Amino acid sequence: MSLTKFGRDSVSDISADIEELTNFINDQSSEQKILIIQFKSAMNRFASERSLDSCLEALNVCMQLTNTRRRLLESYQRYSRLLEKEITRINRESIQKK
Repeated sequence: MSLTKFGRDSVSDISADIEELTNFINDQSSEQKILIIQFKSAMNRFASERSLDSCLEALNVCMQLTNTRRRLLESYQRYSRLLEKEITRINRESIQKK
């Protein structure tokens, strides 16, 4: 899943972005948990067999895990920017009401 719909300004759009990001983060976190289990298994297999196939299997899972973690990091960064933008907007509105 790609997250390319950001940059909207209305409150409902920001809420939709936050909800979409939350769902994406949850999906990626679940995928990461599965990959960690697979990586541990692949590393145990490699440690016992020391074969090229087991090495490649561990490397492949490691690369998948790295990509998942990169997507998670990017998602958390977008999430924090959206929240920061929303806090700034609320603070601005609060100051204007005074």
